[in-house]
Amino acid sequence: MSSQANLALLRKQALVTLTPTRAGRRQLLLAAAASPLLFGVPRLLRAQDGPLKIALLTSLSGPFASLGESMRAGLELMLQQCNYEMGGRKVQLLVEDDHGKPDEAIRKVRKLIERDKIDILGGVISANIALAIRDIVHDAQLPTFISNAAANGLAREAASPYVFRPTKTSWMLGHTGALWTFEHIEKSGGITLGSDYTAGREYIDDFANTYQEQGGTLGERIWTPLGTPDFAPILMNLAASSPKFVYTFLAGADAVRFHQQMQDYQLHGKIQIVGPGALFDQEDVITAVGEAALGGVSTFHQSPGAPAAQDFVAAYQASRGRLPGEASTSGYVTGQVIKAGLDAVKGDLSNKAAFKQALLDKPINTAFGPMAFDPRNNQSILDIYVNRVEKDAQGRPFNTVVHTYQRIQDPGPRS
Repeated sequence: MSSQANLALLRKQALVTLTPTRAGRRQLLLAAAASPLLFGVPRLLRAQDGPLKIALLTSLSGPFASLGESMRAGLELMLQQCNYEMGGRKVQLLVEDDHGKPDEAIRKVRKLIERDKIDILGGVISANIALAIRDIVHDAQLPTFISNAAANGLAREAASPYVFRPTKTSWMLGHTGALWTFEHIEKSGGITLGSDYTAGREYIDDFANTYQEQGGTLGERIWTPLGTPDFAPILMNLAASSPKFVYTFLAGADAVRFHQQMQDYQLHGKIQIVGPGALFDQEDVITAVGEAALGGVSTFHQSPGAPAAQDFVAAYQASRGRLPGEASTSGYVTGQVIKAGLDAVKGDLSNKAAFKQALLDKPINTAFGPMAFDPRNNQSILDIYVNRVEKDAQGRPFNTVVHTYQRIQDPGPRS
């Protein structure tokens, strides 16, 4: 007997045995639960026709709280623009706070996978958290999009076929920062300052390696704990040593305090500050420090002045009344990339290989610029902008693009 005939017979038997008695209902439910023909196939169909569960894991408390809120706002704006629909299916967004702590992130990801049964995971601010959850999402074969964390390892030894990186690596920014500093700022006499955790170590090392490869010489390396409340000892050191430049990686609240205290100690404008874009983030740093950021130079995959960002910048300003920075743009771009993949497979995630291939096949137009993915590691290949903080036509401190390094590609896994 064919499967269609079996299905028809089971439906007929179900109708015959349906009675108003409690025992009859119990028997029907037990029989139905035991029948893969009756309920297995429809369950699969319902899974593909029902809403897609996309989770955002981000930091809504702790040192990166402002960045986490901006990331959520960017993704929500993108979902609003597409009417919470991707690939012909409605999208349900779940948001979890990792508190900026790897152990909390692990707990939340396990909960999202095991209890919430999510289809896709996005987000992650911190490199520590991205590395902490890598094995969990890999083992679950969960399509995951790291929106912000720059850990080099995820494009190299810890690359996963299930993890896409619609963002930079530390090397992509440290390397270009060193090229620009050596060519246009100073060839010697500089020092470095970095937050003492994974991202800070990577940015500083990548900058130093490329700078020295170009023939530059560097002085002291200064490290400071993540969440440093007072930079006074470091600033007194800078005042005494008067370096020609300081290549600095600080993010979130640390970057804000650093700029404010540089101004308080009357060092602003006397020492050239260079860094990755997080140090001069348009939304989460410059908004707080204002003119204390003027003159700063950064290399970044994001700029509110980039041509590709203009539609998003206008929509974000209309939505939140301010210019976007990296985190909000990252949330928005993550949504753009996920939608491109889902549209290509018409919302069907049952074939993850087809979903992945759709993302690898051709570049995606995003608010960062054109984004292609390296098939070796799913790491995005990006234009990197050199931004200088200058006053715009309205007198606001603004990340102005002064140069673009095109199609920067992380070295990737060792062959």
